[in-house]
Amino acid sequence: MDTWEKLKFASAIAGVGALLLALRSISGQVFPQTTHLAHPGYKVSDVTEPAVDLASLQRRWPAGLSEEGGRANVHDYMSNIEKVSIPRSAEGPPALAAPAPQVDLATALATADVGKGRETAQVCTSCHSFDPGGADRIGPGLWGIVGRQVASHGTFAYSSAFKAQTGVWSYERLDHYLTSPAKAVPGNRMGFAGFRRAEDRANVLAFLSTLSAKPVPFPKAESPKIVANAPRLGAK
Repeated sequence: MDTWEKLKFASAIAGVGALLLALRSISGQVFPQTTHLAHPGYKVSDVTEPAVDLASLQRRWPAGLSEEGGRANVHDYMSNIEKVSIPRSAEGPPALAAPAPQVDLATALATADVGKGRETAQVCTSCHSFDPGGADRIGPGLWGIVGRQVASHGTFAYSSAFKAQTGVWSYERLDHYLTSPAKAVPGNRMGFAGFRRAEDRANVLAFLSTLSAKPVPFPKAESPKIVANAPRLGAK
C-alpha cells in the first residue's frame, strides 16, 4: 500500500468518525435522554416515582453526570424546580434557644478551684516565676500581681505597649487580659494565646490571688447576668 492509499484510508476512517459524532449529537437533540417525565404517559397504581436526589448527584460530580441518567436527572430537576417541595415538620421550625446568661466574674471567682487554677497556670512557668522575690524571666515575676501597678515589676524591660498602660491589675483587668493578651494590649511581646474558657480564667485568677502575703479580696458576687464589655487596659 503506497502513501496515497494510506492517506485515503485514513481520511475515510476520519470521515466515518466525524459522521458518527454528528449523528450522535443530532439524535441527542431529537431524542433527549430522560428518566423522569414532567407528565408521565401512564400511572401505575400504588407506585410512587422516587424523587431526584440532586444532593447525592452533586457529591459524585463530575463523574455522576456521566452515569446513566445523570444529565437527565439534573435537567428534569431544574426544569421542575418550582414544583419541588421541601419537607417541613408539622410543628414548624424549632424555636431558637435563648443564649445562656454568662456568670459575672465575681460569681465565678466565688466558686473557682485554686487547685485546678494552679495546674492550668503551669503553662505560665516557662516565662514567669511564682515565687516571692523570684527573678524575672522572659516575663516579669507574678508574685503579688493582683493589685499591682501595671508594668511596675522591678527592673523588668517592659514593651512600649505596656509602658503606655496605667492603673492596677484588678481581677477584671486580668480576666480581660488573659482572654487574649494580643488583643488586650496590642503590640506587647507576650506570645501566649490566652485562656478562652471563662472557668479556666476564674481558676487561674483564684490561684494568682494566693501569690501574695495579703491577698486582694474577690469582688462581691452578684446574681448571674450578661457581662458587659470588659474594661480595656489603661482605663482607670
